[in-house]
Order: sequence, then structure tokens, then C-alpha cells
Amino acid sequence: MALAGGVILFVSLPLSSTPYGDNSYGTTDPFMYLTGRFDPYRHPLFVKLTAAGIPCRGDHHILREEAARALKLLYDDFIREHPKAPFWVQSSTRNFESQRVIWEKKWRRLGEERRFRTDPKARGLSILTYSSMPGTSRHHWGTEVDLNVLRNDYFERGEGRVLYQWLLKNAHRYGFCQPYGAGRNEGYSEERWHWSYMPLSRDFLAHWNRLYDGNGGFFVRKGLFSGSEQLGVLAPVYVNGISECCR
Repeated sequence: MALAGGVILFVSLPLSSTPYGDNSYGTTDPFMYLTGRFDPYRHPLFVKLTAAGIPCRGDHHILREEAARALKLLYDDFIREHPKAPFWVQSSTRNFESQRVIWEKKWRRLGEERRFRTDPKARGLSILTYSSMPGTSRHHWGTEVDLNVLRNDYFERGEGRVLYQWLLKNAHRYGFCQPYGAGRNEGYSEERWHWSYMPLSRDFLAHWNRLYDGNGGFFVRKGLFSGSEQLGVLAPVYVNGISECCR
């Protein structure tokens, strides 16, 4: 991002330079796509997961078509081996506005605690334990799914453990990896429920970093989201704080 006469100019990349050619983002500008500022339900490269035959609960059940096809194969094979085990998508693609709703709700709730009232950075870092700043979430890309229950302890026993152990052994065969595994030194805490379609997300990550280099000031813009001025500088730390298997 640059300033010219007080006007913010966003540096973007031509569609022809995208990692999958002209069809990587459809007609959506890459920077708009990668920061979630588009409507996935109106995007021609996305499909509804229920229409693909994948069980869903909660909200936001839409993925890039390639990721949905791979997830359907994964789901079919898992159920074939474990016909009584539960499997569903709790959440998938979320655009900028959806992520901002999550962020602002947590921001307001933490603001009721005395220790966070006058320390916006500490408040934001607490949210960043599990939730992304708007514009920085991998869920913007149409490649991410949250499975079953959004708690690590669910995957430590019973049906949750069956699913998680199967995913650890087999998910890579379908192109999926766990971006927030254990043993990382920075970024979000472990999320055993979160899985990423790496054939797309790996290149989207590289492209996000290229675009950030030219637009870093966007993320610290006042009013982008609560705390953006103090926390936006941490965007690349959290975007890149992923497991090696997803790089």
C-alpha cells in the first residue's frame, strides 16, 4: 500500500500472474480474494458442501470445487471404514465480514474483563489464540474446513479420537493437512478440527505473502477491525505460523 496525496493506493497483481493461471480467482482481484472481501456464495469457483453430499452443521458450508471433491472422497472412505462414526463440517469458507463478526463479538466480550479494558493489544492476542483477524484467515480462501467439534479434547477420546487418528494417517492422501498442529513456535494454538486443502492453500499462502509485501499498511488501517492499529502488524506472523506439512 502507498499514499499519494492522502489517497490509499492498493498494490495488486494481475490475474495472469496467479499460481493457477487466470482461473485461480475467477474474476475476483487476488488481493480482494485472499483477504476475503468477496461473496463466496456468488463465486463461480465455489460449491455448496451439502450439494456435494457432505454432512454439515452450523454455518458457512461452501468450498472451492476442487477442495469439495477431495473432501467428498475423504468422507466416503472414512465412513466406509467407520460407518457409525460421526463426521460433519462445522464451518468452512468465511469472508471478511463473517470473520469480523466473530472478531468483534470476542472483542466486546473480553472488553468486559478488567485486565483487557485498557490494553487493546493484550485483548487482541487473547482472541488470536484461536481466531483470526479479518483479512488474515485461511478460511477466506475456500480451502479450509472445521470438522465436528471445535475443541481439542473432543479428539482425545471416543468417536473424536477415531476421526482424528484416521485423519493423521490418511488425510494427506486426499490433499489435506492440519495447519495448526502441535509443536509450532508461533501463531494460533493447536486446532485438531481444522484441515486445509493443500494443493490450493499452499499457493494461496505464497501469494498472500507477496500481496502483503505491497499492502501491509492495509492491515493496520484504523477502523478495519477493533484493535487493527495495534495488531495488524502481526498479520504475517499468524498467517505463516503453520505446520511444516502444510507448506
